[in-house]
Amino acid sequence: MTSDLNKAEDQSRRLSVMVNLTREILAVSDPEPLLRKIVESAAHAFRARGCVLRLKEDGVLRTKAIYGFHDGGETAVQETLLMGEGICGWAAEHGQTLLYDIQNNALGITPTTKNIDTAICVPLMLGRSVMGTFSLFNRLSDEGQILPFSSDDSESIEGFASIAAIVIERSLSYDRMVRQEREETAARQQIEELKDYLQGLIVNSADAIVTTDLDGRVISWNSGAERIFGYSEREVVGGLLPIIPPFLQDIERGYAEQIQRGETVRDVETVRMTKQGAMIDASITLSPIKNAAGNVIGISRIARDITEKKRTEKELLRTNNQLQRLFFISSAMRGTLELNRILRMVLAAVTVSDGLGFNRAVLFLVDEEQGVIRGAMGVGPASHEEAWEIWSRLSLEHKTLLEILNEIHEGPLRKDSFMDRLCCGVEIPLDAETILAASVREKKAFNVSDVRFEPMSDAVLIQQLGTTAYAVVPLISRDKVIGVLWVDNLYSQKPITDADLEFLRGFTDQTASAIENARLFEHVARAEQELENIFESISDLVYFVDRNYIIRKVNRAVVEKIGLPEAAIIGQKCFRIFHGMMVPWEGCPHQKTIETRAPLVGELDDPHLGGTFLISSSPIFDQTKVLVGTVHIARDISELKQLREKVVSVERMAALGEMAAKVAHEIRNPLLSIGGFAGRLEKRLNREEREQARIIVEEVKRLEAILNGILGFVRTARVEKKDFLINDLMSDVTAFMEPAIHERRNSLHIDLNDQISVFANYDRMKEALLNILINSNQATQEGSITIRVYHSSEMALSDQGVPAQRQEVVIEVQDSGTGIKKDDINRIFDPFFTTKTMGTGLGLSITKRIIEEHQGTIEVHSSPGTGANFVIHLPI
Repeated sequence: MTSDLNKAEDQSRRLSVMVNLTREILAVSDPEPLLRKIVESAAHAFRARGCVLRLKEDGVLRTKAIYGFHDGGETAVQETLLMGEGICGWAAEHGQTLLYDIQNNALGITPTTKNIDTAICVPLMLGRSVMGTFSLFNRLSDEGQILPFSSDDSESIEGFASIAAIVIERSLSYDRMVRQEREETAARQQIEELKDYLQGLIVNSADAIVTTDLDGRVISWNSGAERIFGYSEREVVGGLLPIIPPFLQDIERGYAEQIQRGETVRDVETVRMTKQGAMIDASITLSPIKNAAGNVIGISRIARDITEKKRTEKELLRTNNQLQRLFFISSAMRGTLELNRILRMVLAAVTVSDGLGFNRAVLFLVDEEQGVIRGAMGVGPASHEEAWEIWSRLSLEHKTLLEILNEIHEGPLRKDSFMDRLCCGVEIPLDAETILAASVREKKAFNVSDVRFEPMSDAVLIQQLGTTAYAVVPLISRDKVIGVLWVDNLYSQKPITDADLEFLRGFTDQTASAIENARLFEHVARAEQELENIFESISDLVYFVDRNYIIRKVNRAVVEKIGLPEAAIIGQKCFRIFHGMMVPWEGCPHQKTIETRAPLVGELDDPHLGGTFLISSSPIFDQTKVLVGTVHIARDISELKQLREKVVSVERMAALGEMAAKVAHEIRNPLLSIGGFAGRLEKRLNREEREQARIIVEEVKRLEAILNGILGFVRTARVEKKDFLINDLMSDVTAFMEPAIHERRNSLHIDLNDQISVFANYDRMKEALLNILINSNQATQEGSITIRVYHSSEMALSDQGVPAQRQEVVIEVQDSGTGIKKDDINRIFDPFFTTKTMGTGLGLSITKRIIEEHQGTIEVHSSPGTGANFVIHLPI
């Protein structure tokens, strides 16, 4: 009877647990909080030390909720399990509950997590499908002992798992539904925004955008259509499209048939009719409009007014025909920068039959220093017979540029011809009252139709060249007359018209530029060479980089600094060459200049180049103000920076000295008085008030220690040195520090070399080493501290500047502590810099000062988590 009663009570208790668990998990709807609630509540309800819930995703079990396990170490729960892996993988694969007891493991299946003695894993089932597993580990008794899970536990947990599976699926389904609804809402909003955007695009487009049905009746008519065709929307909507000319109706019906077949008519140039009946050129694109079923229900018509474009094209075609041959000749001139070659080409172009067609031509150049116009070159026949021979041979028709040039240089128009020799001796003063001189002074062309009736006719030309009518055109470059082109038609007697003169003026505009460019070429080439020499001779690093980080030009200083040939640098990414990186450096001056489009000047510490540089980075713009790259000037100021830091350090020391003097005068005596009175009060007061006095005494002592540290740092005292063995000093220091080192459970390793003697102040060196050891010990807990002392030698300059072997002793103090952050390592020796909550931050500053008093150096190598290594170099 008692057994039945106990069994009933146990069943009642389990039922109560199930009800409570169900109530708790039903109160949570979000998936993640729900899963956490399930494992936490189940662990408490079934008195288990840990609980894990996994869900089946992509054929594996993924951990979704954990209770009672640490994040790391041996008890860490595996993120994913394969089907069949461990007790949970087995339960999921077989769809059966699995009980595990380390004392009785008949199946030989073990958990994937360490330190599990007893466990139960129940598959989460939805019908016959496994959606995951539910596991409890290490069931506890009232006394905290680990018990195996019983068959009754299995029954209760399976019942709970069945309910949990339903609740989880309900929560996940609800979450998916909410997420889907949210995505649908966002999609609808995007569709509305896109619709508004497209509607605005159509309304505000400069092109005419019209939609019609398949019968040609207008459905929509935008403002661009109103502007181009003159019809308002009210006039055309609902009616047939009024802009198609009658003679294009058949073609338009053909377009409509193409559209109905689902085709698109693109960029067809045609004509359209405006409301006023005018014909305009238009480029049209017709596209089908389809319904949801994919059936064509209308036509989208986009028309662009190209009337002005077509008019311009016709004008350009006419002008192009006029200038085609002239351009051919001009191309020849642009192909060279030799002055004589250009002059010969100019005169040939003026005189060949299908060029400008003049009989003879002479080029005069202005000599401002001599104040004269001097004949530079002339071409033309010496007689009528030679004229006909030249005109028959020289033609631009069906000849290449190379053939034309060969005929000019080898034929009758060659240099040293009769005409050339005749004109080269002609000189006319700039102030002469002649046509040539007036053309230069007034920058004006003249057409002398008959020299007999022109009082300013050039007599020297009439006498030497026998001309009876001629024209002159000034060669103007940059608003300056550099010469004059003279032409006549002595043999053909063809009058020179104003149109001929105008065409000749257009030709001379290019001629003047070509001649001026040839004159300037030598100056530019010489200046370019001088600039190149200056560029290469600059001791600073100078280099050009385009906006894509490609190095385009470097000077010799860059080549020497990088240590690579110029060819290996040009064309490479600047961040790879200068910073040793595969991606742009965040501190790159080029990148900052590109972003700001403004000059940048600043100091830059570049570990790859090994120094500090003063960088000037300036943007380079092309003629259209487009940023094309940057120019950099970098000066190595590493030594200057070190000197500057020393000056700052000296100034800081001076400021500290002044401050220390004031502190000693203003604070020390009152501080001693406070400490003395507080000490007396501590002895006389009762127990409750004595504690307050004790705090005052301790704080006064701490302030006195800080004050003594400051005074000790800025105190200047004569350093008395003597010879002693460095090993004796190390033994003294380690003996003093051993108790503190052992107190923090650190191990001390000492590696001393042979007996090395140094000339130094024993007490000051002891203070320096103690400061380092104290810092290492405070930064290390249950680690190690290693001290090494050894002899070293290196080449260095003596006081006389002669290379010599420098003998020194090296002391290393290395710990396995917390290490030093990268941002702090450059400030570690600065006065008052400390990362501790207590302390003055003067210990390492005093140490550095002591080492430098002994002409030594101290450096530190460290990174967070790897400890620190202080290295001292002292001369022997």
